[in-house]
Amino acid sequence: MKKILAVLLCLAMLLPLAACSETAENTDGPAAQSGGDSVSPADAETEDPTAALYADVPAGSYGGYTFSFLNNISNFAYTLMTAEELTGEGINDAIFNRNQKVEDLLDIVIDEHLENYGDVTNQITAAIAAADDTYSCFWNEAGFVAPIAMKGNLLNVNEISSLNLSKPWWEGKAMSEVQILDKLFFLVGDIHLMFKESFWMNGYNRSILVDNQLENPYDLVKEGRWTIDVMKSEMQTVAKDLNGDGTMDGNDLFGVTCYSGCVHPFYMAADEVLMTRNAEGIPENVILGDRFYSVFAKIVDTMFSADALNTYVCMSGVTKNISQYQDEWHGVFLSGHALFYLEPIGSLKKLREMENEFGIVPFPKYEESQSNYVTYIANYAAMCGIPITASDAERTGTVLENLCAYSYGDLREAYVDTTLNFKYIRDEESKEMLNLILSSGRFNLCDIMSVSAVKDALGSAAGAGNPDVASNIAKVMKVAEKMLSKNLETFVGN
Repeated sequence: MKKILAVLLCLAMLLPLAACSETAENTDGPAAQSGGDSVSPADAETEDPTAALYADVPAGSYGGYTFSFLNNISNFAYTLMTAEELTGEGINDAIFNRNQKVEDLLDIVIDEHLENYGDVTNQITAAIAAADDTYSCFWNEAGFVAPIAMKGNLLNVNEISSLNLSKPWWEGKAMSEVQILDKLFFLVGDIHLMFKESFWMNGYNRSILVDNQLENPYDLVKEGRWTIDVMKSEMQTVAKDLNGDGTMDGNDLFGVTCYSGCVHPFYMAADEVLMTRNAEGIPENVILGDRFYSVFAKIVDTMFSADALNTYVCMSGVTKNISQYQDEWHGVFLSGHALFYLEPIGSLKKLREMENEFGIVPFPKYEESQSNYVTYIANYAAMCGIPITASDAERTGTVLENLCAYSYGDLREAYVDTTLNFKYIRDEESKEMLNLILSSGRFNLCDIMSVSAVKDALGSAAGAGNPDVASNIAKVMKVAEKMLSKNLETFVGN
C-alpha cells in the first residue's frame, strides 16, 4: 500500500488537480468543444432565458449513424431510454420528443438494447474483448460498472471534449465524488432516470400522524429538527397491537416498515462515510471514530434491537404474517399499517393505490446540530460507461451531451410529476422535499471502489442487533486496505 500511495502522490504532483477535481462542479467553466459546429450565442433568441444555457451544446451531422447502446432492466426503477410513440404519459412522451429532437439535430438513429444487469455486463465485456464497437456506451448499476473501469476497459470521460460536465443536466456533485485524480469513468445525469430512482427516502402516512396528533416530519425537516430521536419517538407513539394477541405481526400497526439495507442510508444521513478522498484526490478508508460508533449504536437501538423489532419495527424477513400483503413490507405501508416507509424513490411506484394521504422526507439527521441532510445514493444507481472500443469518443460525447441537455427540461419535470402523481399527496410540499432529497445525494465511495469489507461487517452486525461493532471493524480493516490498494493500482494505472 505504501508503494502504491507513493506512486499516486507523485502522479498527483504532476496533475493539475485543482482544475480537474472541479470539472464536474464548476458552473463557470469554458464551453465544451465538439467534433462538429456549435450554435453561436449570437444566433440564439435573446428573449429565451435558456438560450445561453443551450448555446454551446455541441452539434454535428453523422449521416444516419446508428447510435447503439446497452441498457439495464430494473425490478423497481424506470430505466427506458427510448419510446416507440406518443402515448400521453409524461415520461414516455418526454423521452420520445427528446430522442426525436436529438436524432434530427445530429442525423442519427438511436438504438437501445435492453438486458438484465448480468447480461449487460457479459455482453459489454465480450464486446470489449473482441474489439467490437457495436455499442457506443452502456448503462448498468454502479456496482457492475465499476469493475469494468478497474480493468481499464472504460474511457476517462474527462478527456472527451464534447462533454461539458459543468452543465446543470449532469450530476456534477455526484460525479466529483467518484473521480480519482483526474480520472472519471462514470456519467450520471438527467439522461437516465434510474439514478434518481436510487436515492433513499422516508415516506410517511399523514393520516396516522393526524390521528396521533404528531408533528409533521415536513415541518421538522424545514426547521432542522428532524432527527433519529424524533423519528423513534413518533414510531413508538403510533405502534399498536391491534388485535391484542400480545405479538406484533402483519395484522398490527407499526412505526416503520423496511428491510435491513436501511442501515446504510441511516449512517450516511448522519453525515458519516466509510471512505473518503484525501487532499490529492486519492480514496482512503476512513478510520471510524467515536461519533460513528455512537451513530451506529443509535441506529441499531432504534431499528434492529429486540425491543424495536418486538414493538414498532416491521422488518422484512423478521416480522411474521406480512406475506398476506402484496410486496410484503411495502404492502404493510400501502395498507395503512405503518407510519414510515424506508425505500429508494423508485419504490414509490408500489404505492399507486394507497388510500391514505402521505408524503416524503429525507432520512433524519443524527442530531439537530448537524448542518445538513444527506441522502444515500444506492450502489444500484445506474451509471453510463463508454467502452475503450468506442470508435469515435467525441461523437459519442456529442450524442450523450445532447441527450442529457434535452432531458433537462421536459423529462426532469415529467419525472417529478410522475413520481408524485398520487391521489393523496400534497404536491408543493412533496416537490420541495423531493428536490431536497435529490440535491443532497451522496455515493458511498466504497461501493464504487468495490471495497465492501467494512460495509458488510456493519450490515451483519446491524442485522444481528449488535451495536458493539468496533472489534469487527478492526478485524476486517486489513482486508479493506488490501482490496483498496489493489483496486487503486488498477484504476490509476489505466
